[in-house]
Amino acid sequence: MREFSDGFGVGKMKSGNAAVYLLREQFEKFPSSPHKVEACESIASCFLQLGQYADAADWYEAAGRLILSEPSVVPAIRAISALGDYERALDCYRRDEDEEGFTECSTLIRELRRTCASA
Repeated sequence: MREFSDGFGVGKMKSGNAAVYLLREQFEKFPSSPHKVEACESIASCFLQLGQYADAADWYEAAGRLILSEPSVVPAIRAISALGDYERALDCYRRDEDEEGFTECSTLIRELRRTCASA
């Protein structure tokens, strides 16, 4: 499966900020969660490449929240699906040296892992 950002030529843009702007614009237009999740992950990836770790963490967490809010999916599957985005957010908080964000995200990851284990 090709990455969302590839469809918009984001990788070819000279300015990372231009890529983020284009992806944010597309994010607002998507009606469904799966597309919004993919957009969030692509936006986070752009911020990560720009070294803007706090922004990247926010977008990874936004993707995780969208996954967790999907009503038609079993809770354990939602937890498994969201775990990767929260782990990427945790890494961004670590890189940004944001202790509060790191601690909050770590707590949520532990809860998600418990949910996965109880399934």
